[in-house]
Amino acid sequence: MGNNKLESGFKITNLLLVESHFSRINNVQFGEDAKNDVEINTEVSVNGSSIIVAEEVILVQKYHEVEQVNIKVKMIGIFESIGESIIRDFNEFGKVNGAAIIFPFIREHITNITLKSGIGAIILPPVNFTNASK
Repeated sequence: MGNNKLESGFKITNLLLVESHFSRINNVQFGEDAKNDVEINTEVSVNGSSIIVAEEVILVQKYHEVEQVNIKVKMIGIFESIGESIIRDFNEFGKVNGAAIIFPFIREHITNITLKSGIGAIILPPVNFTNASK
């Protein structure tokens, strides 16, 4: 058996959905001309060994400049530093690692809400938060 100790690093202690907004027009048009504009905003707050990461994704789908779908989802992840971490910059951890951990949950929420709306799945591509934070 391997020795799997979580004595150092970070753990997520809570993940909260704090905002979920969805709207669509009655007659959503599909096709190659449908364009998704995605904006991702991340805020980090550090309090001792706690790192609070608020991540917001805004998605607007337009077809020939007509807004078809508007989605805004915000989640907060609360992380705790465990033991002696090699990462000293907790703000950077939140912007990169914390955001990357939260993002799949937001992607899943957007996919599910678009499926339930009858417009088919909108699946956001993965994001490299290492590059996005620079």
